Amino acid sequence: MSAPSTQKAASGAPTYWECPECGFLSSDRRFLDSEHACPVCGASGVQRRVFPTDRIRRLDERIRNYHAQGDSEIVVILVMAFLEAVLEDILDRLMLEHGADLPMRRTLMDMQRSIGARIGKVFPSLTGEEFEDAAAELGYRDFPKRWRHMRDARNAFIHDSPFNASTDGVDDRMATNAMALLDQAYELFVLMNNKFVAHPHAR
Repeated sequence: MSAPSTQKAASGAPTYWECPECGFLSSDRRFLDSEHACPVCGASGVQRRVFPTDRIRRLDERIRNYHAQGDSEIVVILVMAFLEAVLEDILDRLMLEHGADLPMRRTLMDMQRSIGARIGKVFPSLTGEEFEDAAAELGYRDFPKRWRHMRDARNAFIHDSPFNASTDGVDDRMATNAMALLDQAYELFVLMNNKFVAHPHAR
């Protein structure tokens, strides 16, 4: 699957429906009908869950409000927190698909707290692919690089001190780029979920 063309920031979080049997995610409204069979595992007659969760939706709404108010610095900081939450969600799904119970999943995430380790070590160990390669295959080749650049800018801004040169890299343009990453993160998450997690009888 390829990425959709770049568009202006969406007005709110998208809505997907999840098959509780295999984890497949779809934005097709026909998936609301429980009698509409899942294209991956064939399950029907089961109520589909809504993705993203209320927690992610509240964070999304807050970020968009700050963006509308022109609070660029807060937008960039919160989008980075958002992306970290989304990454943690996909890793949790991957670990569950591998049979890890909740205590084991918590332990692993506690051991690998940095985003770099989660992207560079945990993701490949669970999927057999580097995060950058998976993103490129799914049509989001530049996403990891843009995310890394924005993490660096966020970190430089947060950790700026009187002993270092002033950092003024967080501006309206960066906030706009952060919003683009936010919108694309949903699309990439769903594609990665459906590639690595959603399999017949996966759960």
